Amino acid sequence: MSQGILFDSAARRVWRDGVERHLTRKAFDLLAVLLERRPAAVSKADIHAQLWPDTFVSEVTLHSLMSEIRRVLGDDGEGPRLIRTVHGFGYAFVGPVESPQVAAAVARPVRGWLVSQTGRVSLFDGDNLLGRDLDDVIDVPSPTVSRRHASIRFEADAWLEDLGSKNGTFVGDVRVTEPVRLADGDRVRLGSVLLTFKLQRTSGAASTLPLSSHGPGGGRST
Repeated sequence: MSQGILFDSAARRVWRDGVERHLTRKAFDLLAVLLERRPAAVSKADIHAQLWPDTFVSEVTLHSLMSEIRRVLGDDGEGPRLIRTVHGFGYAFVGPVESPQVAAAVARPVRGWLVSQTGRVSLFDGDNLLGRDLDDVIDVPSPTVSRRHASIRFEADAWLEDLGSKNGTFVGDVRVTEPVRLADGDRVRLGSVLLTFKLQRTSGAASTLPLSSHGPGGGRST
């Protein structure tokens, strides 16, 4: 894809100017449909059939997804370079597309890990969303963990933020109510899941293993 944008359909990841950008699941699916059908225009009816085969959604929902995609790609609805609105019909991807390349060339470096008793999960430069049962989060499989529970963002330092979770995010015994700077070795708890935060201090890749929950049970999150 052009304009410094890389799209990896298999890994469901998008980069712009070397920085990974977040798309919600349906927005990613919509972009994939437009890329697959390029340069043909895709009707709104076809998009609905692809994304919501058994559900009625309003026109506003589709417009919202398109606005999200344009924002992530740096495209402008008033003067589009990548996605054209075909008024009264649908949308078409009109930007030049090169042969897909393996996204590993620009993949974010590992900056640290969350470690449990059974394994560890890698944390990457930029935003890392923690939750469960969604395509765009690092899965922490426990009913005490909300679907979008917390985030860890790496800038110069690592920052932990709760995302309005039901059962809380803690560093040690202190509940996180605003972004908190993490230090190597901090004990982090998501709901009842106990983890240790470790910073990357040497180069090299790290494997990702499933996390498991420990500690007392909690109420099921929403």
